[in-house]
Amino acid sequence: MNDLNFLRLIFELGGSFQNVNNIDLAIKANVSKASISDRTQHLSKLGLVKYTKYYGSKLTKKGLNDVIPLIQQHRLIETWLYEKLDIPLSDIYDKATTLSDHPDLLLIDRLNIYLEYPQTCPHGNIIPINSAIPIYSTDSLLASQNISDTTFKIVNFTEDSYLFKILSNIDIKLSDSIKILNINDYDHSMVILNLRNNLKQILPKNITKMIHIEKVKETQKSV
Repeated sequence: MNDLNFLRLIFELGGSFQNVNNIDLAIKANVSKASISDRTQHLSKLGLVKYTKYYGSKLTKKGLNDVIPLIQQHRLIETWLYEKLDIPLSDIYDKATTLSDHPDLLLIDRLNIYLEYPQTCPHGNIIPINSAIPIYSTDSLLASQNISDTTFKIVNFTEDSYLFKILSNIDIKLSDSIKILNINDYDHSMVILNLRNNLKQILPKNITKMIHIEKVKETQKSV
């Protein structure tokens, strides 16, 4: 994996606004933690990430500027594969990764024209340059919520191949409204009620920490 694609992984894990720890990067990249440490130190010397011991890596302004075209291209290709070629939602992330090793500005321009400048990819994530990069916080993660009567709406999923394979086997979709019924004190798994299909589902923490949500306002519930 080249440096640019490694920066993409950091971005996908929220590295534009928060530190990303080496364990999460190792899992996502499917490499050892030692390899991640070597790579982050290398990128830190290049001024592309700021590495803080025990906390992880965050993209610098230079690193973010370098990786944005690749993120834009990757998500445009995902959109093209899903909307125009009918590739399953669970497969488009990996296929876009294969097709998007280096950013090609002409390809980005042509895809934007063909797709009419989409704002988000099929997983709900913004397409940089087409849309401003939001500043999320851990408060927007499903994993950070508590049991309550609050209704949440799923707004996007972390770009992750493992997650998309799981989502293809369970009936949870973008824009679903959910409620949290129970949280296991031991492993922090959640029991949620999906209001779209009225199904109760158990989600482990490694899934809930990759689902971004927002509170549904009372006016939205009544619509």
